[in-house]
Amino acid sequence: MGGNYPDIKGLPFPGQLYHRIDNAKVEDQVKFLVLTLEQIIHLMDAREDMNAVQWNLKTVDHFLADLYRQASELKECVAQYHPSHKESYERKIVRHFRNLKKFLKKKEYSAQAWEQIRRVVKQHLQRMDIIASNATSFKKV
Repeated sequence: MGGNYPDIKGLPFPGQLYHRIDNAKVEDQVKFLVLTLEQIIHLMDAREDMNAVQWNLKTVDHFLADLYRQASELKECVAQYHPSHKESYERKIVRHFRNLKKFLKKKEYSAQAWEQIRRVVKQHLQRMDIIASNATSFKKV
């Protein structure tokens, strides 16, 4: 969307939460992936607040469509699992993304703020890819 990342000291990233999810049951990992994808979609689907940033909006739309498709497919997997109580990771990841939204609002949706969000989203997607790879290989065993 925006090329190279600017050298900006970033926002906090929930690395410990990802470490806990790495060691969780596959069902919880898939639920976490769905929840995180939904949170990213909700965060990035703010076209009216992207005026300051010089991203190609068609690229943003394609990105969101890919995320939505992945979330929909994973939801089908989650539907097979038995319902469970609300896990602590659910509250933590929702709180993390709520803080990212507050950050954007506080920074008045500036281009620099969006670039910081883009960096955090990339970190999430990288960590989620690792979880998905591990969950897939675990299910095949």
